[in-house]
Amino acid sequence: MRKEIIAVIILILLAFTQKNIDIEDRNYALVVGMDESQKDNFKITYSFADLSKVAETKGRGAESVSASYEGDTLRDIETQYKRKQDKTIEYGHLKVLVIGEGLLDNKEKYNDFLEEIREKKDYSRNMLVFVSEGSASSIVRLDEEMNGLLSDHLKRLEERHIPTKTVTLKDVLRGYWEGERVKVPVLKANKNGVEFVSYEILPNRT
Repeated sequence: MRKEIIAVIILILLAFTQKNIDIEDRNYALVVGMDESQKDNFKITYSFADLSKVAETKGRGAESVSASYEGDTLRDIETQYKRKQDKTIEYGHLKVLVIGEGLLDNKEKYNDFLEEIREKKDYSRNMLVFVSEGSASSIVRLDEEMNGLLSDHLKRLEERHIPTKTVTLKDVLRGYWEGERVKVPVLKANKNGVEFVSYEILPNRT
């Protein structure tokens, strides 16, 4: 696990160096959870690489931190985040998207979400997609209780315990607009972390 964490950190540092970007001006998103808020807005929970702890943990312990924001659109949320944090969200190494079951149940909001995601080219089409039993934020906020990166925990869970092909954002977008059947793993937060519990057939436009 420690080698995986160090590799991610090195990639982050190299990316910022090549672009001549001050690392302190960016927060580096690794996992994103999407929910519908009680106000019928989007609620996004981010898991960021916590680069401030690299030296003190030497690759061990908690290396990610989470934060939630609400807004009418994803762009509104990003603008709000930048205004409050005085930082820009960097999506270059985003690995996992978790969709809350409440967002799936609201077909209109889910459509709006996919419309926005389709236009966001900085969201990697190869990142893993999961559905959460309950809120996506309950999964993403597990990063505060784990040793290591949440994105690495979810990747290993997918490799070891989910007996089906990897589902990516590319699969989800294609399935929605082309009417294909996409079966996504469902995760549940528990006292020991996160577990795979079932599958969800995602809605499409038809």
